[in-house]
Amino acid sequence: MYKNYITGQTVLTLNLDFAISANHLANAISWFVDSIPEDVLLGKTAKTGRPAYHPAMLLKILLFAYSRRTYLVYAEPLC
Repeated sequence: MYKNYITGQTVLTLNLDFAISANHLANAISWFVDSIPEDVLLGKTAKTGRPAYHPAMLLKILLFAYSRRTYLVYAEPLC
């Protein structure tokens, strides 16, 4: 079981008077991830606990972040 999501949904109220162009990298990543069969993405899923985010959505975020050279960096404690 996964949390439902819709591509383009937002949590914050934003002014979205623009559209992403058809040749934008985000659309290419979305097309690529959507072309992966669901049985490859889903694998074994737990039936208990809080619903997880869909693996396709997480992969899209990860690939787009990497394309923008955005990496998760853990800060070292100052002590």
